Amino acid sequence: MRIAKEEIFGPVISAISFKDSDDLIKRANATTLGLGSGIRTINVSKAVKVSRRCVRVQSGSIAIR
Repeated sequence: MRIAKEEIFGPVISAISFKDSDDLIKRANATTLGLGSGIRTINVSKAVKVSRRCVRVQSGSIAIR
């Protein structure tokens, strides 16, 4: 999708589904840009584990909510 490959300016948010944590990490590490990113879950410890494996994410900020 264009929104996942280009930097879009404006009030835009994208939510992209994934199969499992490994798929999520693969997609996050393949992303080359982003002003902000986040992990939204009720399982904070799992979010922290996933965020530690997202080593190549280039983002202005990453939030866990």
